[in-house]
Amino acid sequence: MVLTLKAWLWNRKQGRGLRSMRARLARTQRVNRRVMQSLIASQVAAAEKEEQIRRVREEMELLFIANVLDDVWVHDCLFEVENDPLMRTAFQRINYQIPGRRNTANMNPTRTFTGRHHRNGPP
Repeated sequence: MVLTLKAWLWNRKQGRGLRSMRARLARTQRVNRRVMQSLIASQVAAAEKEEQIRRVREEMELLFIANVLDDVWVHDCLFEVENDPLMRTAFQRINYQIPGRRNTANMNPTRTFTGRHHRNGPP
């Protein structure tokens, strides 16, 4: 089969078109593959960040609970010390030994109800 020049050029042009289409398709596939790899990497990084945030929140919650329990324990210990008669007498002895020091044992003495409440001071 003998091709004319026109037929030969037409076949060659069609071949270039197919080659360029294949090249564009290959380039598009490479770009899509890179985008998918980047997307997967971003998803993995986001999952790791979420896990890290969850762990930090759990740790903060545990610290908050520990602080509350510490506060309650300190309050209970102070309440026991303030209401222990031996500790009160020990504080009074210390206050009597140091002249000019305020009485720490009786800083907030308890007052009994005597009738009407006066705003300007004790009855």
